[in-house]
Amino acid sequence: MSQNTPQASTPKRLTLGLMFLSILALALNLRAAASSVGPLLAEIGQGMDFGGGALGFLTSLPGLIFGVMGLFAVRIGRRFGISTTLLLSAAALTLGIGLRAWVDNSWLFLGLSVLGLTGIAVANVLMPAWIKIHARQHTVKLMTVYSVCVVAAGSLGAAATAPLAQLFSAVFTAESGWRAALSTWGLVALIPTVLWLVIARRIGYDYPQNPAHAIPTKRMYRSSAAWAMTAFFALQSTQVYVQFGWLPQIYRDAGISSTEAGLLLAATALIGLVGSLLMPTVVDRSTRLWVWPVVFGLLSTVGYLGLYLWPAEGRWLWVLLLGLGGMAFATAISLIPARSVDPEITARLSGFVQPVGYILAGIGPLGVGMLYSASGGWTSTLLLLMASGIGMSVAGAFAARNITVDEQL
Repeated sequence: MSQNTPQASTPKRLTLGLMFLSILALALNLRAAASSVGPLLAEIGQGMDFGGGALGFLTSLPGLIFGVMGLFAVRIGRRFGISTTLLLSAAALTLGIGLRAWVDNSWLFLGLSVLGLTGIAVANVLMPAWIKIHARQHTVKLMTVYSVCVVAAGSLGAAATAPLAQLFSAVFTAESGWRAALSTWGLVALIPTVLWLVIARRIGYDYPQNPAHAIPTKRMYRSSAAWAMTAFFALQSTQVYVQFGWLPQIYRDAGISSTEAGLLLAATALIGLVGSLLMPTVVDRSTRLWVWPVVFGLLSTVGYLGLYLWPAEGRWLWVLLLGLGGMAFATAISLIPARSVDPEITARLSGFVQPVGYILAGIGPLGVGMLYSASGGWTSTLLLLMASGIGMSVAGAFAARNITVDEQL
């Protein structure tokens, strides 16, 4: 469908309940594909014959794909409509993540991973814009649902994957066990595929055709607020995906079992749920918002310092600190609609902040894999993560300034 299609409006039959369920179902699939890899990294490496460099590339794929493919998300949304594009995203997630574990060719495994992660990348960018367009007076409420479910998905993928692998291994074989556990998240993605099929048929084409602003805008890279949000988003995303890919291995190298390592990662993400519940409202109402990202960055820095000094002895304390620092995600994602007024500007801002941020974030897990292969330890990685926590505080303080991107453009 071309972008000359008449501007769509939200149908009355698109109820708040349907929007709630559809956002919840899709958001619950937007991190499990990434967080489910870390607890099974050793099994994937053995089954797919991946070395340390290949495993580092695998853990970096979410950030890299989210970044590169996110650059095209707004164009795809403009071409097909945002609702239809979100339907296609859910379908790609189902096929890619559901099938990848059952192939024996390592390149095909990576290719299917790219397909599934592409679906997630496009949904990451377009969901805030979809909410801005259709939620109206419920925007803060549904952004809260979205951020809560994305964080919950990370926790669920990390906590459940290793136990599922053990369960399936007991029923079938050890080789089938990790494969079945990894593909479970593709099967779960069938639910949002069905829900977004209903929404896409009801709404039709829904990319905003006539932006509210009358004056042509400058390119997004000319906005200092957009760059500050990008830096903040990149630094917090780097930490998230390094944690998803390598935190369980850090704990396993410290003598902790794979199941407990997965639970520790899940607890880190679960604590971030508190931030997902609170931060959209805090971002909407706070007059001194800059304090929050500064605190989150410092808490993360102290958590990494603890992992460096006493990784096993204080593991649950470091989980608490890293989880609290993880509240930066809900803050970063909520700033996108909060610091933009026009829905078209929101879509462009999301299409700038998230892809650029994820490209930068994708370097992190890849670098960790290379450092780990070269040194066989975690000292360099943890020192770099401490530095990123401090940088997140600085970037977040600038991103939280009370200024809209619309004004700067």
